Amino acid sequence: TAPNGRPFQLTVPPTVYPPREDTDLLASVLDSRRLNPGTRWLEIGCGSGALSLYAATFGCDITACDVNPLAVAASRAHFANIGRDARIYEGGPGPFGDGSLSQWGGDRLYDVVVWNTPYLSFAALEDGVLGPMEEAGLVDTDSHGLIQRFFAAVAGGRLLNQQGVAFLTVSSKGVAGSAQAWAWSNGLAARTVATTVFEDEEHLDVLAVWRPFSGAPVTHFSVVGSTNDEIFQNAAVVGASVRSDHQTAGRGRRRREWVNPERAMMASWLVGSGKGFTHHTLDQLRVGEGVQRLVRAWSSCEPDCVQLKWPNDLFIKNDEGVFRKAGGVLFEGASKGSEHRVVLGVGLNLQGGPAAGFGDLSDLDISLDAERVHAAVHALVASLFESVEGFGVDTGSASHIEAAVLEGIHRLGPMLYRNRKVRVKGLSETGGLLVEGLVDPVDGPEDVRWSSI
Repeated sequence: TAPNGRPFQLTVPPTVYPPREDTDLLASVLDSRRLNPGTRWLEIGCGSGALSLYAATFGCDITACDVNPLAVAASRAHFANIGRDARIYEGGPGPFGDGSLSQWGGDRLYDVVVWNTPYLSFAALEDGVLGPMEEAGLVDTDSHGLIQRFFAAVAGGRLLNQQGVAFLTVSSKGVAGSAQAWAWSNGLAARTVATTVFEDEEHLDVLAVWRPFSGAPVTHFSVVGSTNDEIFQNAAVVGASVRSDHQTAGRGRRRREWVNPERAMMASWLVGSGKGFTHHTLDQLRVGEGVQRLVRAWSSCEPDCVQLKWPNDLFIKNDEGVFRKAGGVLFEGASKGSEHRVVLGVGLNLQGGPAAGFGDLSDLDISLDAERVHAAVHALVASLFESVEGFGVDTGSASHIEAAVLEGIHRLGPMLYRNRKVRVKGLSETGGLLVEGLVDPVDGPEDVRWSSI
């Protein structure tokens, strides 16, 4: 029975994936806000066709595919049984030997793409308990990575139309920890919109993926006074972004001068407009933790080489084992007439940091130009702050942010509060430090310092 109450009689042959908890989870984020008559729908790995049958009840224009020919036969039969048309192909994302995109996707652009991705690890193959059809449907055996291949196709202008959204399941036993950063690296926004947890503590997420801030301008200048000021003065829509090669009046917290090496990514975004939009320290940490994940995804170094320093800095460890500041995050609010605006600025050193006493991406053997980094951070910012029809703005759990802050304190500390060593227990709702022995959260960075940096 589908979430809208429609019952279906399904015949599921051996080796074909039947509807399960992950099918229900994907269906839970799909309703009339996203599915309407004529919506172009593509389901990858359709199995029995259950999700596509559900979408058909809303009048969607259905395309589906699966690498298992028995799944293709079953799905075609199920659509024939209810008297509805659908294009159902054999194939799916993978190496060229599995067929071209035009074969399994119809070479169209879609409003909605759904994929209950294969998320068993390679270890599942070692026991020899899966047949070839189960391997193809349940295990990511592509050396490049099926999800990375999918992201590259979308980033290249395939599969999704300009306003389209893809919904992918990712597992904590598979790529859940990396999938968002992979999407950002391809210039695609990605946000967790549903989660379920199993008895063995595996959690399964639905990741929504889309093209960030469609219609918002992205502008590049050789020189500006401040990218934040440029956004305050000239940005007309939320999501507008400005990047500059050089700032003559860049600033950090409390309007301190922002000093950066010759090669850096310096950009700002209009992330909020209107009386009701506010920002807190937690927002800075959310952006900082996202940039941390991006840098870790670009680097082959150990994860502990990149640390988030509360409340808004990114530190990178060089070959000598010394942590140096390599980036920062700044939110500023200001009023323009009757309108209140919130602007986000992000700076990340790309090369030449040691000469100025800072760290940079080259310390981790990362070589990326500012345009590429800007596109990735643009996608990250949209993932956090863009309101998308059907799932609004990001209101996800802050537990991973808290974990990143505590890890940073451990690696960069011990932390001193007013020159006394203290233990931080976690974060307040707004991002302040909860310190053992103190009643109120610590909100002022001027009151704390880290003994190792």
